[in-house]
Amino acid sequence: MSEVMPGIHVEYDDGYNPTIISPNAEFGLSFYQTRFSLMDVDVYKRFLDNAISRFRHSVTYKKYKGYLMNDLGMDHCQLLSNISGEDADIEMHHNFLTIFDIALMITEHTINTTGYISTFDLVQLLKEAHKQNMIPIVMLSKTAHQMYHNNDDMYIPAQMCFGYWIDLLTTYHRGITKKIAYQVLNYIDHSINNTAIDAKTMVSMLELKDNLESWANYNEYGDTRRIGVISLPENNDAEWEDAK
Repeated sequence: MSEVMPGIHVEYDDGYNPTIISPNAEFGLSFYQTRFSLMDVDVYKRFLDNAISRFRHSVTYKKYKGYLMNDLGMDHCQLLSNISGEDADIEMHHNFLTIFDIALMITEHTINTTGYISTFDLVQLLKEAHKQNMIPIVMLSKTAHQMYHNNDDMYIPAQMCFGYWIDLLTTYHRGITKKIAYQVLNYIDHSINNTAIDAKTMVSMLELKDNLESWANYNEYGDTRRIGVISLPENNDAEWEDAK
């Protein structure tokens, strides 16, 4: 039987959010994060960074990279096509939306629609978004990846992205901030104006463009009603993780 730690107890609010309280701590530690608990920018950033770190160190993340390289044959650098995984490290590049942008968008969407989110929820939703191939991915050699991040003007067109990234933005549209909207709008404009795009993709990108600014404005200035509960797909991580 576990012993109760002296001076430490758990309280529950009206939403059944367990919070650890201690007389030695100025603030309690809640299991779920809410709009109120994430008002401090530094706290919000630590929450996102922690979830991203957990996701990057998960077996699912490593398995997904293996799935792209081994099952789908994406084992060459897409900028330096003569370099394969046998010649150098090939890395997954989250194109035009960083993993931080994606984590922020998912978190904002979840808080705007349910009112709360935990680290475990965010990690699981990041896993599912990758397993559903909703992330804009470009495979790059380590050198090409470093070149991209060291050059703000470097651009990789939409045609080179793997993933249903339009579905990502549509699914999590209640989390699109004005900054993310402008990033995507600029990317779409650049893709349309500088590269050849097939008609179907062009239509999808133009439809998304029409919605982005209105979504961002609504999220920034609209109401804050809660309209549901967190919807996590059935956990099938066993398919992606080694048996214990």
